[in-house]
Amino acid sequence: MILCPYGKRPISGRKDMGLFVYLCGCFPVKRKNLYFCLFLIGLTMQFLGELFILQSIEDTENGFIARLHCNPEHLVYHAHFPGNPITPGACLLQTASEILQKKLGLTLYLKSSKNIKYLNVLMPAPDKEVRFTFSNFTETETECKVKVVIADEASVYTKMSLTFSYEPV
Repeated sequence: MILCPYGKRPISGRKDMGLFVYLCGCFPVKRKNLYFCLFLIGLTMQFLGELFILQSIEDTENGFIARLHCNPEHLVYHAHFPGNPITPGACLLQTASEILQKKLGLTLYLKSSKNIKYLNVLMPAPDKEVRFTFSNFTETETECKVKVVIADEASVYTKMSLTFSYEPV
């Protein structure tokens, strides 16, 4: 059970929007507390299927490409930032992890990240297609490494090199 630090009220078991409203009601209004609220919501929220809607996964010569659409009505965009929404970098990282888990059919744990570069701001729009391109995939008995590029037709948003650990099957 997660407790609210300002009043020790329980906050676990609430739905996405209820949790957000409840959390923000727990804190004095300060920007850093809003980020803390988003962090706590991230502990309970899955982004694939909610923040991004998976359209397809296609194998390529060096890996695979996942095509997704942004959901501009998602809770994250109402908080980050009202009136000028952008996709938080941590959400992009988490979504890449969820896509890879779906593709491999394994539960992955982020072990390390290198060279995460946020090159452009990803703003949500209805029917905006975003490509998560996974390449240079290497795998051992207990970990996998992959390079991920997040882009659309006009821009490259993020490049990252990730290492995940997992339990052998």
